[in-house]
Amino acid sequence: MNKRRSAALGVAPTLALLFASSAAEGQIYTRKNANGVVEATNVPDDADFRLTYPGKGTLIHSRGFRGYYRGEFDPHIVAAANLYNVSADLIKAVISVESEFDQWAVSSKGAQGLMQLMPFTARRFGVIDAFDARQNIFGGVQYLRFLLDLFQGDVSLALAGYNAGENAVTRYRGIPPYRETRNYVQKIQNLLGGGMGNLRAAYHAPATGKLAPLPKPTPKPKPQPIRPRVYYKWTDTTGTLHVAHLPPEDGVVYTMIRALD
Repeated sequence: MNKRRSAALGVAPTLALLFASSAAEGQIYTRKNANGVVEATNVPDDADFRLTYPGKGTLIHSRGFRGYYRGEFDPHIVAAANLYNVSADLIKAVISVESEFDQWAVSSKGAQGLMQLMPFTARRFGVIDAFDARQNIFGGVQYLRFLLDLFQGDVSLALAGYNAGENAVTRYRGIPPYRETRNYVQKIQNLLGGGMGNLRAAYHAPATGKLAPLPKPTPKPKPQPIRPRVYYKWTDTTGTLHVAHLPPEDGVVYTMIRALD
């Protein structure tokens, strides 16, 4: 049985602490094996694992977050939309709800970047640097395409799968009864339908219900986002401490460190 990976975040002496979360947090999948023993993992390798504890945690914005969007990621969004045949409006709505267009955003459970990819999901879709906007968007859109195909084009089920995992949608044969997931799907549907309220990071054109760039806000001093570095720290079976930019192999308990230069 794979050990649950720690989602706790820490710092080395020379690194600035940004946030921390409990090792008990994260997306955990469970199953009962042939002997009746319940197995748990955060990296399911068989289809019979079911998502038990969904959610990406609390969104934590970067120091340079502006609270509005000027279209700087549109080339990546359009390219990914064309490559994977996913609506650009849908992609923008997902980004808006996931990260509010904050390239450096993280969550208390380890989700990273614009579309808030969990580390397992990022690796699954070939994302090496989740804070690289193009890689992150392409990985997230590829996952959306996978979910749309899996659920035969049902956008609501695909969105539920993006939030809670496809196994949870399959298990409940619909949107899972998780408050976070149902609110998530509703938020995105509201954006696509024109009901975005005061969410400034999204796009909106009330007359058509389509997403369009918001007017530019009054100019003000522009904070410079600071690119975070992510490190993984763990101790191997010989007691040797490792610190690296890539996580260890599955089943190894590690600490993720997010820090500024």
